Amino acid sequence: MFPGSPTNVENFVQEMFFVTQSSGSLALRGTCMATDVASDVVSDALPHPPEGPFHNIDEPLAALSQVAPHLSWIRDGEGMLRVRDDRVQDDVLRIRLQRVHFRGAVHPDDAVQDVLSAPEVRAYFRKNHIEVGLVFRHLAPLSTKGLPRLSGDLRDVTVAEALDHVVRYFPGLWVYKECANGSLRRVMVRVAAVRVVGAPSSGGRVGAAPRF
Repeated sequence: MFPGSPTNVENFVQEMFFVTQSSGSLALRGTCMATDVASDVVSDALPHPPEGPFHNIDEPLAALSQVAPHLSWIRDGEGMLRVRDDRVQDDVLRIRLQRVHFRGAVHPDDAVQDVLSAPEVRAYFRKNHIEVGLVFRHLAPLSTKGLPRLSGDLRDVTVAEALDHVVRYFPGLWVYKECANGSLRRVMVRVAAVRVVGAPSSGGRVGAAPRF
């Protein structure tokens, strides 16, 4: 993204996380869009995104909240950045799960599917008329031999806590988006990994990023 070039809120925040190697979450309200290959949730346009130079991730997020006042952000006690649209309902993220079984995911979106496959999530979606958006899945590697896998169980956690577990293993941010689609609510959840699992970190803590 070139400085000042049109984008949308999701892409702008994701790029800031990538550049600073930060981890956390992004919850957005958007617009339902459908194409021949996807049922998506598109975040708000950002015709004039904040321009740098920025010295750390706090600066672009503070600037973003000025042009998009419905957005707020905090850093929690574990150093995770939380960017949230105050128009988002957080009921899905607060669903409590008795057990999440991770089945050896080598890609973060497969781990997200393990979370959304929990029976409590499926039952809540049916009861509250929530549909899951569909997009092209990632390309599977030709061989998964030797790749790190997220396996094991979590018990008595919320959906948000389970997604935090995913981005601790696959460093990056989890993105939750929702929109109104007639009588339904469409929800999409994905993970944008900022680096490959097992690759060396840049060494910068959240908020201690290089100039960009």
